[in-house]
Amino acid sequence: MYIKIKDNQEKIIKKARIKAGGYRKLEKITRIPKASIYNYEKLEAMPENRFKIIINFLKIKIKKENLEFFENNWRQKKGGINCVKSKKKKGVFERDLKKAQKKGIQKIKEWHKKMKKEKPKEYYLIQYGKFKKICGYKYKTKKGEKVRNKFEEEVANKLYKMKLSYEYEPLVKIGKKWFFPDFLIDNKIIIEATAWEGKEKAYLLRKKMKHLNKKYKVFVIIPKHLYSKYKILKNSLIVGIDNLDLVAQWLERTAVRI
Repeated sequence: MYIKIKDNQEKIIKKARIKAGGYRKLEKITRIPKASIYNYEKLEAMPENRFKIIINFLKIKIKKENLEFFENNWRQKKGGINCVKSKKKKGVFERDLKKAQKKGIQKIKEWHKKMKKEKPKEYYLIQYGKFKKICGYKYKTKKGEKVRNKFEEEVANKLYKMKLSYEYEPLVKIGKKWFFPDFLIDNKIIIEATAWEGKEKAYLLRKKMKHLNKKYKVFVIIPKHLYSKYKILKNSLIVGIDNLDLVAQWLERTAVRI
């Protein structure tokens, strides 16, 4: 922390200098560099420990309301503000800002590339964590996990009622690709739950299922009123929460009971 004495800092530092017999002698007594003592006399904020040294040397007390307090990084902030002012005055601020942004973007791209190659599992878990924070999973299931929407909550609660042990949005790897399916049962069955109104989601799911089907049995469950938009998924489609019971027997044969 840094401290500045309101109104009379110059007088107090000057008083300490006179008492010591000059800048050099005050430097020797306090072990504060004379250049710093000079700056404090010119009203620059001082580190808390140096403030205490000077106050103890003078044997005085200063009330808290007569002090200003600054964070440890106030110099960097002050330097940054002055740097911006200088660049704007010279007309190079926008140019240098674009250069810095471009350099930052390049570093981010390099980080993504390196992490994907060297630590893919850790990378995708980090990205997934960021995604969950942005989306704000607000719905809580009977099992206790938070899910992203009401429909997923209903599906989770139905699976729980059917006494099926499931994982919600686990990380799974298919070949060189990584996925976070909605529900994974017994490490064999995947259920994707969607209430998305557009047809395009059906085509995206069909593309995703080409990978997932290599390792898992995949079902897509939708609300009943969306059947016409997802009918291209054919035998993989479960229409309505209640129809999970239609595959319950098959699911129970391949799932671990709670």
